[in-house]
Amino acid sequence: MENDVVSGHSEVPGITQLANMIMHECSTLETECQKDGIAPPSMLAGTSTAFWSEAAPTLTASRSRALGLLEKLTALLQGPHDFLHDFVAPNWDHGALYAFLQSSVLEHMAALNGRASLSALSSVSEIPEDKLARILALLRCKNIVHEPEAGVFALTAVSEELVKDDDFRAWVEFQYAYYIPLPRL
Repeated sequence: MENDVVSGHSEVPGITQLANMIMHECSTLETECQKDGIAPPSMLAGTSTAFWSEAAPTLTASRSRALGLLEKLTALLQGPHDFLHDFVAPNWDHGALYAFLQSSVLEHMAALNGRASLSALSSVSEIPEDKLARILALLRCKNIVHEPEAGVFALTAVSEELVKDDDFRAWVEFQYAYYIPLPRL
């Protein structure tokens, strides 16, 4: 097996092969969406689509395959060092989400038509602006909030889900309270 890897005859797909496989799955997803009249996915606030549901089994299977392939391509492109960094770093992302959920930031954004300035959010949450900016920046990277202009943050489809579904939000908060080790922010 070692000789196969060195000579380039590895059974593990390379960058181009993975990209082609991902493209094939994405084409399948689009075809299934069009065939079933399902709106394409979007992270913009107000998005509603059956794309993320279990309504279309072919869509669900293709989506899972695409995500698995994307994960393999991401690890290949990152390399061992960056892969391990990203593997460990989610604790910071989890801590940011936990702080976001435990403060009044989410509710304040929702009350202001889904967007608010950093200074207003800092004032209402009593989180210092510099810390809140770092928290929101981590959440922005994960599509939990959006920054349409510098210093203004808005809800996304992800954060809207936390606003409109109290039971789901409670489940998410329960996961943090009991199962996820959180870093100090």
